[in-house]
Amino acid sequence: MFERLAGPAPLAPSFPTRSLDVVTLLHTADIHLGFKTHGRRDPDTGLNTRLLDVRRSLEAVVQRALDADVDAFLFCGDAYHTADPTPTQQDIFVQCLRPLADADIPVVLIVGNHDHPVTFGRASSLDIFDHIAGAVHCYRKPASSVQVLDTKSGPLQLIPLPWPIRSQILAKDEYRRMSPDELRQFVEEHYVTYVQRRAAEIMEEETGITPEGTEHALSPDVPTVLAGHVTVQGAALSGSEHTTTIASEPKFTVGQLAVRPIDYVALGHVHRPQNRNEEGHPPVVYSGSIERVTFNEADEDKGVQLVDIDPARDPVTHTTFVETPARPFVAVSVDARDADDPTERVLAAIQERDVADAIVRVRYRVREEQVAQVDPERLREALAAADTVAGIERTVDPADRKRRTAVTRESGLEEAVRQYVGQHDELSGLEEDLVEAALALEARLEADEANPG
Repeated sequence: MFERLAGPAPLAPSFPTRSLDVVTLLHTADIHLGFKTHGRRDPDTGLNTRLLDVRRSLEAVVQRALDADVDAFLFCGDAYHTADPTPTQQDIFVQCLRPLADADIPVVLIVGNHDHPVTFGRASSLDIFDHIAGAVHCYRKPASSVQVLDTKSGPLQLIPLPWPIRSQILAKDEYRRMSPDELRQFVEEHYVTYVQRRAAEIMEEETGITPEGTEHALSPDVPTVLAGHVTVQGAALSGSEHTTTIASEPKFTVGQLAVRPIDYVALGHVHRPQNRNEEGHPPVVYSGSIERVTFNEADEDKGVQLVDIDPARDPVTHTTFVETPARPFVAVSVDARDADDPTERVLAAIQERDVADAIVRVRYRVREEQVAQVDPERLREALAAADTVAGIERTVDPADRKRRTAVTRESGLEEAVRQYVGQHDELSGLEEDLVEAALALEARLEADEANPG
């Protein structure tokens, strides 16, 4: 767990005009500690290799934040793959974030849909951070006021927008009979109103609150970030995400989130990194996930966003995508049906790809008569440098067999011969000659039978 750190000094009761200091943030999300797809037991640690992959990437993310000397670390939801992480998964998450707490870098944790149980009343998997002293701030529901965080470069105004917890809404009598569509519309209207109210409070220089509960005046001249775990209309999904699931969720337009004076909208939930407001300001950005889960993500970049907010620049906010050391996925697909040596054809395709330390899947297609020509052992040897071989899958085209037609006693001689020839391609050019010879033989036999003497 995090060591108990002394709380930050109280902020001044009001803010001066915006400082010219650049505020730097690291924005990440969707770690999903605990998924095991294409993993195996690591013999050295006893842990699933995909858990180790996520730990390596998260450690790299934290180190990048330290190297950049960021003012705050924004984690926008889905720390774990399920709402009931194991103690090992919780320990990995905490130990990875420990260097940030030791460096007095404020950490913002936004609860995502995978972090929160479906059942009303149960704690989320991130709620434990509420009981840890220091600059670690967890948000499981929208805050009643704009949050004001103290950073080394000055104050940062935060509007937290965690995943909407439907069970909490449905637990109230007046909402219990809502249909799914009514509930979705209610959440959308509630969240839009919430963002508008918090933005108006800043524009009108009303009062915000620090994590310690101290009231402070707000200002549109102070860097402001909305950090959320929600779906934006039109977001491009990652290969591992299900369109049908996203389709039923509350959705928001860019304009509903990119409200003045917000300088940056930091989002989690969608695993493909993207800025949904490339032509406008502020950036509305999904940082994306830090690790690949399936082969559908083989060609997708994985990483985090480094963000700097500079009031002296136009536009004020710049973002930089930083790749993580995500485990590569390599999918090899080979059609060897026309190959004289199908094994060599598959090996050549493998050699064209960099399979070192990758999770690799090989799919090849051959004809039925080529199956025995493929040497599986040589294929496995060619994949020795891979981290994991997810599978060597074969598709076989069956031999083209003609359906055999039964020749019965009722069949005439000509019909029987033609059926026989039709089942033997090598006789196709002799059909008429064979029919003529057979009929001639039949005629002779009948003549012999009619004149036995």
